[in-house]
Amino acid sequence: MTPDRVDINVDVRTTPSFDAHDAETVVRKAAIELDAELPAPVPTRVSEVASWPAFRLEENEQPAAALLSAARAAGLDVRAKTAGPSNIGNLLAGYGIPATAGFGVPYEGLHGIDERASLAELPTVYAIHQRAVEKLLDLR
Repeated sequence: MTPDRVDINVDVRTTPSFDAHDAETVVRKAAIELDAELPAPVPTRVSEVASWPAFRLEENEQPAAALLSAARAAGLDVRAKTAGPSNIGNLLAGYGIPATAGFGVPYEGLHGIDERASLAELPTVYAIHQRAVEKLLDLR
């Protein structure tokens, strides 16, 4: 039996130099190529469901500064990175709320079938978050 319809969600990460328009162009091109290779009774339809612009807090902006400072104080060599749009930081930034995608345990295989995280690092990460929150609340 073959279904008469299939819905899929495609999550394309944007950056300051690869915006929502660029992402839509790539997805539409892929759909056109798929339709040419595997024709169906109806062409593939592409609809944008949600979009947030990429953003990046500078290292001296809060709450990133507090997290980076706390991590460095814990002896970690850390740097800021650009996060894709599918995180709470991007959602909040769209409303003018400075946020970060966060800082967590080391991991491998992100979002893959072999995704894994180093739980041994959890106490250190917890302490870093605690120190950052205390700094943001002026408790330190």
